[in-house]
Amino acid sequence: MARILIVEDEALIAELLAMYIEEMGHESVGTAATVEQALLLLNREHPACAILDCSLGRQESTPIAEALAKAGIPFAFATGRGHDALPEGFKQRPMIAKPYIFEDVQRVLATMIS
Repeated sequence: MARILIVEDEALIAELLAMYIEEMGHESVGTAATVEQALLLLNREHPACAILDCSLGRQESTPIAEALAKAGIPFAFATGRGHDALPEGFKQRPMIAKPYIFEDVQRVLATMIS
């Protein structure tokens, strides 16, 4: 069982992702809707990996990606805008397309956790 950080500003979408994660036998360490919340959870919970929405309202998730990369924690981006929406310097990271499809989330998590 892996502990996974969810960074998503849409509550219903975050809830769906948390349900998928639990169905796969993993645990969500929490959901963050802002950069500040995500960094607090990251430092407090030390997740095995993370899924980051590229856009958090008016914020971008780049500072979270930088902190995760520095800590050596695997992460994937989530976006409905394709690979072009990924921040510069992180275009090689895994991406999960929105709307979420269970099998896509499962495949990316399996890659990050292995």
